[in-house]
Amino acid sequence: MTAEYMNAVRSRLAEVEDPVVRERAARLVTEELLSTALKAAKDVRTAAVGELRQGRTLKEVAGLTGLSVPRIDQLLKGK
Repeated sequence: MTAEYMNAVRSRLAEVEDPVVRERAARLVTEELLSTALKAAKDVRTAAVGELRQGRTLKEVAGLTGLSVPRIDQLLKGK
């Protein structure tokens, strides 16, 4: 999600007059929508690292991405 998108969400939430409804809407964003977006982004990241791993060592992939070797290993294991 881009900063522009998140600013739009924040703005829309701020427009909700009833604080109970506003809290529930904000909770929906944080608990459901963001967690779904986070999982989707993680899946894309894991797939990209998997592609980079083909024919390369973990150290080489770490060098390409700027991540540590243990972090590359974690991503490849789905952590």
